[in-house]
Amino acid sequence: MSQFSWEVIDASGRKKKGEIEAESERSARQALKRQGYIVRKIELLSKQSQQATREQAGALSSSDITLFLQQLATLTAAGMPLTEALESVAEGMDKKRSRRAVHDVRQQVVEGVSLARAMRSIGLDDIICNMVEAGEETGQLEAVAARLSELLDKRQQMKQELLSAILYPTIILSFGILVMIILLTFVVPQIVAVFERTGGELPTLTVIVISVSEFLRAHGLALILALAASALAVHMALRKESIRELRDNNLLRIPGIASMLAKIETARYTRTLGMLLGGGVPTLAAMHIANQSFASVPFRRLGEQAREAMREGGSLAESLKQGHVVPHLAVRLISVGEQSGKLDQMLLRIADQFDQETSRNLKRLLTIVEPALMLVMAIMVGMMAMAILMPIVEMNTMVH
Repeated sequence: MSQFSWEVIDASGRKKKGEIEAESERSARQALKRQGYIVRKIELLSKQSQQATREQAGALSSSDITLFLQQLATLTAAGMPLTEALESVAEGMDKKRSRRAVHDVRQQVVEGVSLARAMRSIGLDDIICNMVEAGEETGQLEAVAARLSELLDKRQQMKQELLSAILYPTIILSFGILVMIILLTFVVPQIVAVFERTGGELPTLTVIVISVSEFLRAHGLALILALAASALAVHMALRKESIRELRDNNLLRIPGIASMLAKIETARYTRTLGMLLGGGVPTLAAMHIANQSFASVPFRRLGEQAREAMREGGSLAESLKQGHVVPHLAVRLISVGEQSGKLDQMLLRIADQFDQETSRNLKRLLTIVEPALMLVMAIMVGMMAMAILMPIVEMNTMVH
């Protein structure tokens, strides 16, 4: 992949500049045309420029970007010049790499480069850069920065809630499995030696536990290697879009999970699109950028189809309805927003509502999963204890 600089004219006739990564100049040109731009110039960046861009990319974490935008909005709203505001923000960064990235943005602005292009050079994504560009052109940079920080903050909150919903049960389950493995590989063999010396017939449950213990001791390493190889194979396979699409289509057929995934994806898309439209980004360009927020392949394909329909004069609500994956409530509200001329506000309202519903559903799920996992662990440990104690009780009975 190579890095190209570009100069285009958007749907409203404004000039725009930026950088894009593509396999060839032709691919870069086609990608820009799909965004609704008229391409004026595309140039291959020098290797030094490409290397600098790659080194700067990822210098700011999600929390750093949110803090950067919050402080920038506050300082510019207070009347501080942009270069001074950037200097102040840079000095407030804790990490040296983040501080250097913001200083680089400031230096480019001092040299006459637009803030949006300077931010693009350090690897910030298109959503942020396009909204900042619109804010610069309309003179509402502080308002745009504030809205962007709100968008990123809500994204981070939802990410944390999803992580919590997955992490806690995973820790409990992993701990339970680890305890069982320790018992089966270290404790059970010692008890087996005692049973062998005493002789006698062992209960069925004890025989099963001993068989599992012997299997783990004999083939444990091979089993671990097989699991690791399987995980690596799945990871490599998921790099292919066709495999990801198959996975996502199957997930969207599972009751409960399908509904939650649809709300998460719809909220992410509508919030991004609403922010972009409210920030003054042209509709087709905004839809192209918002499509990148989809994690699910079927949703991303639907977003691309909706954008093509909008290019031909169609309705966003009707286009999204065709895919049968976007919740009906969202489709109806988008239709109302289109008819009332307040689409950006309606999109943000949809995102807020679905985020709240997802948060409530995740909390409900945790209240069910936690006791269920504890019960499963109790049953597993209880069966292990019975398998060990039953022969001991029988031996005591025989002695007496």
